[in-house]
Amino acid sequence: MASLREIKHRIASVKRTQKITEAMQRVSSAKLHKAQSALGDMLPYEERLHYMLLTFIHEERYLYEHGYPRGMHSLRQTPFAIARPIQNVAIIFMASDSGLCGSYNANMEKKLHEVLQEYAHLSPQNITLYPVGHKMLEAAQKTGCSVCDQFTHLMAKPDYQSCESLSRRLGIGYMRGRVDKAELIFYHFKNMAVQILQRDTFLPFQSELVKSSNPSFGRELKGKQGVIIPQEYPMEELNPEYFENYIIEPSRQELIDSLLPKVLRFQIYRAVLDANASEHAARTMAMKAASENAQDLIRELSLQYNKSRQQAITSEILDILSGSVR
Repeated sequence: MASLREIKHRIASVKRTQKITEAMQRVSSAKLHKAQSALGDMLPYEERLHYMLLTFIHEERYLYEHGYPRGMHSLRQTPFAIARPIQNVAIIFMASDSGLCGSYNANMEKKLHEVLQEYAHLSPQNITLYPVGHKMLEAAQKTGCSVCDQFTHLMAKPDYQSCESLSRRLGIGYMRGRVDKAELIFYHFKNMAVQILQRDTFLPFQSELVKSSNPSFGRELKGKQGVIIPQEYPMEELNPEYFENYIIEPSRQELIDSLLPKVLRFQIYRAVLDANASEHAARTMAMKAASENAQDLIRELSLQYNKSRQQAITSEILDILSGSVR
């Protein structure tokens, strides 16, 4: 059995560790609040922008297919939406710069290897990895694939300009044939306790139904001051005969050509903010669990210390009594 001095030292050590984990929990909680505010401020704009683009695309298709108005031409196929045989792949995956956030980084690394396994028929030189976060840079360098390390700082300081640069780089690569498919892998922040590992196709652009691709369809977008963009026609699904009746200048095609790259840029920016909020939530929960475990350990050690102390006192009393009897 450990001596009283050893148990006392262990209790003091665990208390010091508990103070550290509690401080890290408070810091992570404050960072999470800031990350949630940034995500909440950007989300209504990004969702509405995406909704407008998809509405334009589906409206144009419907009107052309039904011959109204007369003389309308079909939309020109945008180069960002042309699917082709996959020979070169770009994968953007996001996790944290540091540890102490539970299984956050380990699950992302595991997901990366699962995705790479799907592209096992391609040469590693045909797969370019864009790690966001220094932990992911370490994981990427072990895969043997081509690695671009210019955007690892985004988790520490999420900024729109870097996301724009990354989006432009992938877009140019896609148009020039250097990239046939680009994917985004990140954590979606649902709430403090739940972060969902998500995998999205970034390029080619997917112009699926508005409802399935955009969560703002059919609901009110709210911000700090209440409803930001009221949905005048809340609907359960996209009715092909219902459109927003936007007045468009100079033309729908030119607007789509201008709007699509912006939507792609905000898709990356949203993913970065999502991953950033998820990281701080995961670290907050991990540090909270560590603090609670430390408290349980202190309780167990204190009980053990009291039992050992009581046993020592009892032994001393028995020694005194046995001496007096003699």
